[in-house]
Amino acid sequence: MRLYYEIAIRSFRRATTYRSAYIAGVLTNAFFGALRSFMYIGIYGAGGAVAGFTLQDAISYTWVTQSLISVGAGWLVSRDLMNTIRSGDVITDLSRPWSFYGYWLSQSLGERGFNLLLRGSLTYLIGVLYFGAHVPSPGEALAFAAAIGLALLLSFAFSFIVNLSAFWLLDNSGITMIANIMLSFFSGFLLPIAFFPPALAAVARALPFQAITGLPAQIFLGQIAGAGVAGALLIQLGWTAALVAAGLLMLRAAVRKVVIQGG
Repeated sequence: MRLYYEIAIRSFRRATTYRSAYIAGVLTNAFFGALRSFMYIGIYGAGGAVAGFTLQDAISYTWVTQSLISVGAGWLVSRDLMNTIRSGDVITDLSRPWSFYGYWLSQSLGERGFNLLLRGSLTYLIGVLYFGAHVPSPGEALAFAAAIGLALLLSFAFSFIVNLSAFWLLDNSGITMIANIMLSFFSGFLLPIAFFPPALAAVARALPFQAITGLPAQIFLGQIAGAGVAGALLIQLGWTAALVAAGLLMLRAAVRKVVIQGG
């Protein structure tokens, strides 16, 4: 475990060197957060609520999802594993005496942990200061911490599966594009799932993506509370276990017949 802890710490420290990139990221997230907030202000001009969301709920939801972009809430944020497969460097990683999955997971948690603490928190702070986004109670914050921890594991598990497709495909950009579209739409990133037509909402709730974005956001806003939090965490845990198992099975198949592209 010490090995993976050190990998995560080094990944965290490496992320701190790209300060200008994170400042640009915060400004980009804030721009789209403001744009979507003004859209909701226009839609809710007559007052009332939509699918249980008041204007303040919709604005707060917008800023939560914008804050979680850099931890994989809207689309795949890392293709490093895919690149090592294409270059052939993956052979070195596979031959080392460690868990291949644990190595990449540790790297991801270190980088995304930094993203969450810096880019995510600063983005949401802008939403609080300029649009009055929701400030969670201690109980909501604690439940959100558990939810976002599972969301990080699930997001990585999904990303790992998509990246591993490079073992079999000469060009997996199409798979990556489809994965990003499904993640951004069915996770509730672009629009709360409660706003979907019933049939489409049922499809979204049957997929793992809401457990990455929609459920943590609703927990943060207090829309899921009490026993509902335990149910949401169980959904996240179940999907995490399923996708991790699928990723490990894919890895086993890839190791049996390694295809090095470009080498």
